[in-house]
Amino acid sequence: MPEQIDKAYQWVSSDADLQAWVGRWQQSKFVAIDTEFMRSNTFYAKPGLIQVADADDICLVDPLEIQDLALFAPLLSNGDVVKIMHSMSEDVELLLNVTGELPKCVFDTQIAAAFLGYGPSLGYQALVEKVLGHELDKSETRSDWLQRPLSDKQLHYAAKDAEYLIELFQSLRKKLEDAHLLDAVMEESDMAIGQSQDSWSHPELAYLKIRGGWDLKPSRQRLLKKLVLWRDQAAREYNVPKPWVFGDAQLVQIAQWKPTQIHALHKLEGVRPKSIRLYGKEVLQLLASFEDDEQEGFISIDKPIKGEELKVYKRLRSVVEKAAEESGIAAQLLGSRKMLERLVISWLRHGKRDLPKEFKGWREPIVGNLLYERMKAEIEIYD
Repeated sequence: MPEQIDKAYQWVSSDADLQAWVGRWQQSKFVAIDTEFMRSNTFYAKPGLIQVADADDICLVDPLEIQDLALFAPLLSNGDVVKIMHSMSEDVELLLNVTGELPKCVFDTQIAAAFLGYGPSLGYQALVEKVLGHELDKSETRSDWLQRPLSDKQLHYAAKDAEYLIELFQSLRKKLEDAHLLDAVMEESDMAIGQSQDSWSHPELAYLKIRGGWDLKPSRQRLLKKLVLWRDQAAREYNVPKPWVFGDAQLVQIAQWKPTQIHALHKLEGVRPKSIRLYGKEVLQLLASFEDDEQEGFISIDKPIKGEELKVYKRLRSVVEKAAEESGIAAQLLGSRKMLERLVISWLRHGKRDLPKEFKGWREPIVGNLLYERMKAEIEIYD
């Protein structure tokens, strides 16, 4: 038998009811927010259910019936109400797309768990079991959330997720307050949203994250930038996954080979024939019209670190691991591989002599200052 839900849930399927609940939630100190969605064949996630819980009630909001999901916006933008989420990136993106608003004042339970030594990137099921001692049924995770009516098992699963988010928050918050880390968790959650917002706001920089692109000569990297921007715009316009247009690796090959005929596109490794049929002419037109006129101010893709740079990275990694052992905060949170690689590149390649923004704030007294001193010593050796 499924575990009983401690609180009865409310089904919300009209704009008037949602508006009334939003007004009530805005008077709360905290609410839990979770979403269920489908995204197997679209660029934008299709919301199937939005769960919101406060200290007293659980609401299951039906986005297929609600006409104006922007009614959520006042709650999301209210900085006086803590929004509790777990591994929030996809939830935040969905909420932004359907409401036009980014949530403020977010407490991410996955981030909180990393601060408390439960482990980095801990899944929701594992966290609930570790902190609350409950075994969570995740069999409905990949079920069809767009079907109607939803099954009793789906409804139970969704309501229980929201209820446990409240319990997790209350337990983790107490531990964080005792360790004087609550403000750091809120700061890190806010920073994560800011980084996502920066990424969405600057699609012209997406090419910098393309694996393998660093090996292209500068003119081909500039072409790759145009290709990635075109591909991502096409995926949004046609609402299909980006690989359904062309995958990252295929764009690198196109930038390198610069084909002029449709038949040449069929030589791309792993290409979908449908991609060529639907988008082949567009990409060839882009290639034919490309002018390499962005040389000044162009940002090249960073090549992977190796040799002496890799040795410096490993020494920085040791600094982070020691700080993690002493603080109890997950090493991946204190300084992930990408963060440390960026630090190495910033100092050794670009000659910067300051901590990147991501190592300031709450990280600075725990690990940032240690990394700064380590890099100063490395520069003396490197120079």
